[in-house]
Amino acid sequence: MAAYIRDFQAGTSTHFLRNVALVTALFALASAAHAEVVTLLCQVEAQPGSTFTLKVDYDRKTVADEHYNSTPGTAVPATITESEVTWDHINEHVEVFEGNWGRFQFAGSLNRLSGQGRVTYWRMDTSQPSWSLSGPCRRATQKF
Repeated sequence: MAAYIRDFQAGTSTHFLRNVALVTALFALASAAHAEVVTLLCQVEAQPGSTFTLKVDYDRKTVADEHYNSTPGTAVPATITESEVTWDHINEHVEVFEGNWGRFQFAGSLNRLSGQGRVTYWRMDTSQPSWSLSGPCRRATQKF
């Protein structure tokens, strides 16, 4: 009976250690699969030397732009596929001009195969037309 108990304890310890090793390996894989927020610097084709910046968060499925003074824009929901990232978001209550509040649209796409990016901004409650920027985005075609 003592030999049986000793074998049972040894088997239990081995089983326990295998489970701990398996759980540790799974956590390591999950950590490795955790995507970073990717910052893409895009060249404006129509204005050589000008750029725009997009931040894509693949875990949260959001896109944000970066303002000219390097402050981050608001992250908006995005649809992310193997070949494309797209977004079309309307902020309902923003200051479209100093002291004037209204709706503001931030839309765009990022082709993950060609690296071509496009953003469109529109102050919807003004007579000002929308404006768009497009061009190749560095890092967009890398595997991330």
